[in-house]
Amino acid sequence: MKQNIKAIALFLFTTSFLISCSSDDTAAIDENTFGEAQLYFDNGVNGDKLILGASYTNSNNERLTINRLNYIISNIIFIKSDGTEYVYPKNKSYFIVSEESGINMINLTDIPAGDYKQIKFGLGVDNQRYLEGETAQQEFWDYATSLDMVWTWSTGYRFINFEGTFTSDSNPESINFQVHQGSNSATDNYREIMLNLPTTARVRMGDKPSIHIIADANVILDGINKIKLSDNINQAGTSAAIMGGENLVKIAANTQAMFKVDHVHNGSGTEH
Repeated sequence: MKQNIKAIALFLFTTSFLISCSSDDTAAIDENTFGEAQLYFDNGVNGDKLILGASYTNSNNERLTINRLNYIISNIIFIKSDGTEYVYPKNKSYFIVSEESGINMINLTDIPAGDYKQIKFGLGVDNQRYLEGETAQQEFWDYATSLDMVWTWSTGYRFINFEGTFTSDSNPESINFQVHQGSNSATDNYREIMLNLPTTARVRMGDKPSIHIIADANVILDGINKIKLSDNINQAGTSAAIMGGENLVKIAANTQAMFKVDHVHNGSGTEH
């Protein structure tokens, strides 16, 4: 008898649990409500966690000690399974991820409630925004200046600031390197990134999905285009810098494969 009672209790609990889960997953969405979302960027190097000051060897057989990785994320768009897009307000859609400053999280508010399957964002500052002039973006310009993400106003923003030292077979002594991706008079190096979400991001009033994005710094030089720092050393032999030219266009192509979504947390008060 006791076994029968336990079996019935277990059945009722399991049924209740399944109904509860089903109800949560299929609950009607109130289109007139809004919620929040969080993007968390976890910087790594070819599958390893990025630790500033640590060394990593790439397929070019160059050993990099990375001291800085900062980049601009902009123009965020949430996309539903039917292709419907929510474009985050442009005047609020410019952010900086900075490993050295411990800035890895972007919090977004007032997003229409819905189930989102993709996210799209820009890497850098688009030309349309830049041409609005310094006054229109003074707050973000000052913020970017404080994180070493600008040149002068006439030359604009650094979309990526990637720096450190390196050695190679031809250069056994440590040499400084700088990779600054940005647009210039010759090329527009702003790029858009589209990412599929492995789990639906469920935005609801009181619920905040956290989208965990891995950024692979190795891809900057060691992606579909292989770029050797040792081929970019100055005549004095003191440093290697890539801030323009054909290599910067190749780097911009590499960075389109720099990001992937690792997982999504759903629920109230979720973090990465």
